[in-house]
Amino acid sequence: MINKKFLLVILSFVTISIGWITLDYKAVEVPYVSIQDLKTKQYEQKRFRLGGYVEPGSINYSDDKLTVSFNLTQKKFNLPVQHFSAAIPDLFGDSAEVIIEGKYINEVLIADNLMTKCASRYEEGSNSY
Repeated sequence: MINKKFLLVILSFVTISIGWITLDYKAVEVPYVSIQDLKTKQYEQKRFRLGGYVEPGSINYSDDKLTVSFNLTQKKFNLPVQHFSAAIPDLFGDSAEVIIEGKYINEVLIADNLMTKCASRYEEGSNSY
């Protein structure tokens, strides 16, 4: 009797494992790409993660302050970004280092996630954690 229960548990585990492996989880992955790659390469997925700097003077807020648009720069490449959210990070501004996630539509990244990086928090000897 114990052997049948053990066999049933193992068979269930194998079936569930095979089901998870065969399902397509690529939609969950968000690749980190450069602006150059985003503009020149073909990708199957629609969501991307990019990092760079906010181009000084490019920030524009909507009248209701719920949308911000700006240019993301990486070396000599620029990408227009629109972010729809009332939650803009405190450190966001001209020349801020940012990481964004969103969909690339008509040569604009429509961001639903905007994060700023604060280098001083991670520098050796910094006491602000």
